[in-house]
Amino acid sequence: METDDFTLREITNARAATRYVVSIPVALQIRDKRVEARIVDISETGAKLECASLGANPNEPVQIEMLWFEDERPSMLARFVRETSAGCGVQFTDPCPFLRLFVKLARLHDDRVSDCFHVLGSQRF
Repeated sequence: METDDFTLREITNARAATRYVVSIPVALQIRDKRVEARIVDISETGAKLECASLGANPNEPVQIEMLWFEDERPSMLARFVRETSAGCGVQFTDPCPFLRLFVKLARLHDDRVSDCFHVLGSQRF
């Protein structure tokens, strides 16, 4: 069968999670070094960032601080994966980073919100 520009073709994707193109200003903290950066694509497992070289080693802990907020800035924990031509790639260390970030945002507005996570049974309501 001949193919042309209008034929749908399957594209192999080795990624475990769907990635989204974004532009999110952040600061990366690694050891005593702080670097301003921008998340340019993100998934539930990791992110690609544009930034100056971190000079980091694989699996080194990285804190990603959200710069949208003035006073307290919520952050996400990650591990350095690799340098790229424009920055780096990280893998999130939280089992559910967006849930953790959501809880941190809630705590900014109400310090009575618990930051403890508990595994609940799978009962249906």
